[in-house]
Amino acid sequence: MNMSPEQLIDSNIKLVSLPAIVAQVNQMVNDPTVSAADIAMAIGQDTALTARLLKIVNSPFYRFPSKIETLSMAITVLGTRQLRDLVITAVIIKRFQSNIDPAFDLETFWCHSVTAAIASRAIALKLMLANSERFFVTGLLHDIGKMVMYLTLPNESVRLLKALENPDCDIEHIEQEIFGFRHDDVGIALMSAWHFPESLIAPVRSYITLQGPPQDLKDAAVLHLANNIANNMQTPISRDDDTVLNPAALEILGLSPEDVETIYEETYRNLDALLDVFYYDIAA
Repeated sequence: MNMSPEQLIDSNIKLVSLPAIVAQVNQMVNDPTVSAADIAMAIGQDTALTARLLKIVNSPFYRFPSKIETLSMAITVLGTRQLRDLVITAVIIKRFQSNIDPAFDLETFWCHSVTAAIASRAIALKLMLANSERFFVTGLLHDIGKMVMYLTLPNESVRLLKALENPDCDIEHIEQEIFGFRHDDVGIALMSAWHFPESLIAPVRSYITLQGPPQDLKDAAVLHLANNIANNMQTPISRDDDTVLNPAALEILGLSPEDVETIYEETYRNLDALLDVFYYDIAA
């Protein structure tokens, strides 16, 4: 196929576009002259989104001691960037709920993605990394390129599904052979078209190989480990994801196998309740 990931996104921009509120909130968060009240007012124009955000903030995910009643209060306790990241989460899951080929198992896709997001945040919190919510977003979006490929290139995607019936096949190799690029390449192109910050994009660029600029490797290792945890969870996992845990990820993060088991157990313990909030409620 003689097309780059960027060309694929550009030629299908309407199909993969996000509601204007995402770009608006992202722009406002990056503008030092905009106040938290301004951001709350902008989001508040969308009553359905506001209700979803407040439900998420009041979920077991955060365990706040008292109920968060308003967006202004949510921004006060979370910060503007963290709330921006929750807007991205809620909007994207809601946006990509239709027009998917029946062969693409949407529930499996989002269950895997949300599980990886929960694990990413758990790892970041354990390591006390700054802005743990961005790791949730990165975990959620690490496979978004797969969905775009199924949406825009259905014939090639059917070929991919047939190839994946062989358990010994390597998805990255097969994708490169069929499409001329991999799903992570498409995800990076999409997130760039959405004008997402580099802090969200860089881990997706490096999490499979754990190769790249030294400053990006820790975030990439978080995503690599989270993806592996999600693939071993007793929830539906992506049948086209066979990434094996690279021991280098644990070395980069300074985590022991016992630490990983603790993170795994925490993710599993919270999974059902958080899937309800982050997928099933939003998808309804």
